[in-house]
Amino acid sequence: MSLTKDERILRHKRFLKANWDLLSAFAWGQFQEQGRGAVVVDEIDIIHASTPQYAAIKLRYVADATPMLVDIGGWPGDRESTWVKTYEPDERVIVLIVREGGGTSGYLIGGSTKPSVAFARKRVERN
Repeated sequence: MSLTKDERILRHKRFLKANWDLLSAFAWGQFQEQGRGAVVVDEIDIIHASTPQYAAIKLRYVADATPMLVDIGGWPGDRESTWVKTYEPDERVIVLIVREGGGTSGYLIGGSTKPSVAFARKRVERN
């Protein structure tokens, strides 16, 4: 899919807004297990940017100071590295979207539901 930079950013932001509960619940659970880090999403998995994609998306998590971070060559840039050191995990989520054509787009996002609350809701839904 050939998108302009502005179209790609708009699509990413729609996806992030529509999937806040999923992303924040996942991030909170991983933060509890691994520490500060970021959710990683492959852009190719973003099918319907404006609607929640609960079952259709594969999420990964990369934590700061872990072998996986070393394997991927570190944080994409100084901005993302600073975010990881300074974000409030129960308010914000860092999402790295791996673009289809190469490269990574980083976002520091927030939503109306705290990540810890979204995580608790998802646990109840699974039981």
